[in-house]
Amino acid sequence: MTPAYRTERTIRKPSGTSNMLKTDRIVAITALAVALFALLMNPGTQRSADAGLEDPEQLGPAASLVLSGEKDLVVTNREQRIGWGERPTARAWSIGAVHIDRVIKALLQSEAYNEERQDLEGELMELDADFNARAEALQAEYADVQESDPEFPEAQERSQAMMQEYQQFAQVAQARMSQLQTQQLERGYREMVEAVEVVSDQQELDLVMRFIPTAESFGTNVVEQAMLQIRLRTLLRYPDAIDITEAILEELDLEG
Repeated sequence: MTPAYRTERTIRKPSGTSNMLKTDRIVAITALAVALFALLMNPGTQRSADAGLEDPEQLGPAASLVLSGEKDLVVTNREQRIGWGERPTARAWSIGAVHIDRVIKALLQSEAYNEERQDLEGELMELDADFNARAEALQAEYADVQESDPEFPEAQERSQAMMQEYQQFAQVAQARMSQLQTQQLERGYREMVEAVEVVSDQQELDLVMRFIPTAESFGTNVVEQAMLQIRLRTLLRYPDAIDITEAILEELDLEG
């Protein structure tokens, strides 16, 4: 008779099952190891994700960064600026530049400044017209007087007195006009500085310098004025991005 086999012996596993289980286990362990390695190599990734940041290339946060060299350089955040030492000056500053000639000229040509000058010019012109009328009246009064006439010395004395009075008036008028122009220049400068403060806060600028574009013509045939133009051009090379002149004009509601 054919021997009877036990049930458990008749149920056989496929020949490759054991090897497949071992392979799956190896793959799972390898994937876990890779994931842990990546996490250890980039510990900020999880923190960035927790903070809602989705940029995988972001590095940090970090309190400082050490750059090795002959002498290590420790880079830190100093009041929202890149710093590399304890000194207040040991940090990176953002820079802007303003073509102040454009701004000041635009201010002086504005309606308010023009009205002030026109008011003073009108007042001085009225005084000048009064002098002219008096001079014409005096000339008419002594029109027929000759040097031999007894009235001639009196006419000459009055004419000289009026001339001296007019010269004094002209000096006072020139001084008043010069004073107004000086006051307007200083007031325009103060207004420009206030606008620079506003724009600097908006654009987070630390230093704002005055400059004249290197391509701008000197506009003079006088040697001294040409030398002055050279001295005033503080920047010889610069990126266009630092020029905030248009922003200053906009803040002052000017066109220049």
